[in-house]
Amino acid sequence: MGAFLDAWGDLVLGACCPGCGHPALGMCRECAAGLRALQPGAVTRTLAGFPPTVAAGEYAGALRRVLLAAKERQALSQLPLLGRLLTRAVAGLLLGERPVGPVCLVPVPSVRARVIERGIDLTGTLAAGTARRLRRCGVEVSVRFAVRLERTPADQAGLGRTARIVNSSGAYRCVQPPPGSVVIVDDVVTTGATLAAMATALRTAGCLPVGAATVAHTARRGSR
Repeated sequence: MGAFLDAWGDLVLGACCPGCGHPALGMCRECAAGLRALQPGAVTRTLAGFPPTVAAGEYAGALRRVLLAAKERQALSQLPLLGRLLTRAVAGLLLGERPVGPVCLVPVPSVRARVIERGIDLTGTLAAGTARRLRRCGVEVSVRFAVRLERTPADQAGLGRTARIVNSSGAYRCVQPPPGSVVIVDDVVTTGATLAAMATALRTAGCLPVGAATVAHTARRGSR
């Protein structure tokens, strides 16, 4: 029956799985099972100020394609699944760092023009869903947009490591130190420049973040 519906969706609606591109009404079972099976792990970067970070999975394959599609509003139905992955990453960080007191999630701020263009603040939306899930598990958690853009950084896509560091340096400012044990959240960590700049902005305001959690991370291959 599922195969029939997928074939019908492809024929009538042109529907395809955002994870693999095969005909499907939503995400196919193989891709969904693969994403649910991901196990969060620690991410390390040799960058000054980079906080302890946990990511749900590698930015590759189905996870990469679904994240890209969600940013472009082509896979909004998969936001709950991406939110569950971020929740696992936050939980993994909290279990390792053992914070004291309530938890406060601070999303990396999005450029306003891109939010208007896309019609969604992906990181903020995922953070809100993560907070709801953790509260259902008995964790006292809130979301605070405590860090703002001091200037509009260039699009990080296509930039190398050094260019990303320069692009993110000084781009963020903490407008009000958030309460509790602060966790920075983002969709993807690449060089780590954004998370390091966010952590620096929070520390400058007198707040020591517990760490950061992301949906995905890029694998480091080869040597410098």
